[in-house]
Amino acid sequence: MDNALLNMRLHWFSIFILVAASLVLVHYLPFWKDVEFGDETTYLGSGLSFSIPFKGGAQWGPLYAGWYAFWHFFIPNSLDLYYFNWALLSVLAGITVFVFVRSLGLSLAAATWIAVLFLFSDQNVPLNPKISIAPFCLILGVLTLIHLQSWSNSRRFLVISLAGLLCAYCRPEFYLSFLLALFMAIFWVWKEKGILQPTLMGWAGVFFILVIGLHLLFGNPLFTGDNNRSTVAFQQHFVVNYSAWMNQPEPTTIEAQLQLFHKVMGENVHTLADAFRIQPQWTFKHITTNIVHTVSANLTNGVSIFYQTLFRGWYSPWRIAFAAGIVVAFLLLIDYKTTRHNFRKKRVDWWGGIAMITLLIPTLIATVFIYPRTHYLIFHLVLVLWAMAYLLNRLSFREVKILQPFSAAFLALLVLSIFVTIRVPEYHRKTPTPTADNVRFITQLNPKERLRVLERDWYRVFLKKDSDWIHVEEYTDGDFAKFVRDKNINFILMTQDMQSYFGKDAGFASFLKQYKSEGFVKLPTNSEGAYLFIKQSLL
Repeated sequence: MDNALLNMRLHWFSIFILVAASLVLVHYLPFWKDVEFGDETTYLGSGLSFSIPFKGGAQWGPLYAGWYAFWHFFIPNSLDLYYFNWALLSVLAGITVFVFVRSLGLSLAAATWIAVLFLFSDQNVPLNPKISIAPFCLILGVLTLIHLQSWSNSRRFLVISLAGLLCAYCRPEFYLSFLLALFMAIFWVWKEKGILQPTLMGWAGVFFILVIGLHLLFGNPLFTGDNNRSTVAFQQHFVVNYSAWMNQPEPTTIEAQLQLFHKVMGENVHTLADAFRIQPQWTFKHITTNIVHTVSANLTNGVSIFYQTLFRGWYSPWRIAFAAGIVVAFLLLIDYKTTRHNFRKKRVDWWGGIAMITLLIPTLIATVFIYPRTHYLIFHLVLVLWAMAYLLNRLSFREVKILQPFSAAFLALLVLSIFVTIRVPEYHRKTPTPTADNVRFITQLNPKERLRVLERDWYRVFLKKDSDWIHVEEYTDGDFAKFVRDKNINFILMTQDMQSYFGKDAGFASFLKQYKSEGFVKLPTNSEGAYLFIKQSLL
């Protein structure tokens, strides 16, 4: 068979494996993956009400909200949109991992295997908020381009700078990447003496049109906004570390977290710079703790992808010994003499590496100065993949003729393991989705009047756009029925969380006995005991 034809067929076979694995991954997603409230539902809400100027502010992911708004044209139901976005980004993440490691020179088999392992790993579908996957995919896509294209460094860094800006309108800290890469691009334009080259001038013209347009549309994502997200994040995550040092429970609300922060650090400490100046000992302890946690978390994530994904549940001694045996066999097959030669002779695209670090540096800084949160650590995986490709591209293996007849069987086993070994039963098992069930219930209602919703979650995102939100902490006087009347509340979704919150309140206990006289109807919403108080007049 012609080598070109064989190569093409192998590529199509890899595409088939990735598509099949992706379908297995997201099949039946709404019935085993529950809705998770938090930042992701904030972005969803911004997408459902997206407009220019963007009401959420430049620091709250206007491009990501625009992404939601685009798909909302085709998917009117907000719950379906939530799940569609979760599935789509999970699949795109696996595809971009594949093209990235292929651009680094990894073999087709290795790239396919790594992409499938990542698809089913805990770093992909479970990652919340999902917004981090969007810049993760963009970063991998751009790095793939600069590896595959023979661009000059000035053009490379212009592309990196634009990618940093696009990422910044998802996560504002990437604005630093935009600035650093722009500086590097200017340096290379000067060094290459290429400012008068027509093609470079064209690139620069398109670059500045896009940069100016994005700033005019959305503002500056790092230096605008009513509050500084990084400052609040630093305060909250210092409290996380402090609670661990003191072996005490973390405060459960943002207000309590900030109160504890100022109690420890002082009323005049707000930013990281204030903390360095006024409380250097606590600050250095916070940073060193984050460094240790970052290193250990990245090691754990690496093990999770390349061991737990494949051998999930294989914790008995003989199964661990089996996995260790595979590693030993792999090490014995290496031709170490040729491998050493490869390390000496094979060149490294160091400027490509610097471009990669330029894009990733905000996440490296964030994990050290703020906290190694999971949705920051996903970006560190880019470095892990790069290092892995660097090593694998230089490995040379001995030719063992006795193993050659088993190559086809091994390939078949690899494909089979995708659908059998890698968590397929877990992904197909129907699990309770109480939050999604609540959403399904309340979105079936067709209220006749404007909703005034009392809640402490984010269900309002899935309700009508003109709904009003009354936060539970506005209730302070002990007379729950009077509070409901005064605030004209007509919609109270009593989730497990809400029932726990009001469980010891005498005013709410009294309301439970008289809700009918207040004009409310009580409707069960899910199998776990949640229920809805809704004004009879709305139905």
